[in-house]
Amino acid sequence: MNYLIDTQVLVHYLKGSHRLPDIILEYMSNYNNIGHVSVVTLHELVIKKEKKHTFFSGSLQNAILPYINEANLEIIPINYNHVVRLETLEREPIHKDPFDRLLIAQCIEERLTFITSDNKVALYEKYGLDYIQYELN
Repeated sequence: MNYLIDTQVLVHYLKGSHRLPDIILEYMSNYNNIGHVSVVTLHELVIKKEKKHTFFSGSLQNAILPYINEANLEIIPINYNHVVRLETLEREPIHKDPFDRLLIAQCIEERLTFITSDNKVALYEKYGLDYIQYELN
């Protein structure tokens, strides 16, 4: 399975939080699965850090990227097709978080399974979103 984790999953995973359910940790530790982190998530982390709403100090390069690499997660960029897909989602503004909406567009366009605790993602199934939605412990 190819999957993309949302920002909250990344934060809890990197913190070693016990709030992630075991099934999510199993997906992420299974080497048959290929995990991805979006540049969108990294952008969101930088913004949260500027607002002092984040868990890391230091630079993204030193504080986050080594752990992403260690976790065997691939970083994927934003491309034109993702933005075009995002535009098709705007016909039904279900979700107000611009970061999550772009992550959803990336997942649909790249055919990635979205791993998130966001309960609004089910509304995007009709656009072709494949997802695993869980509740934090």
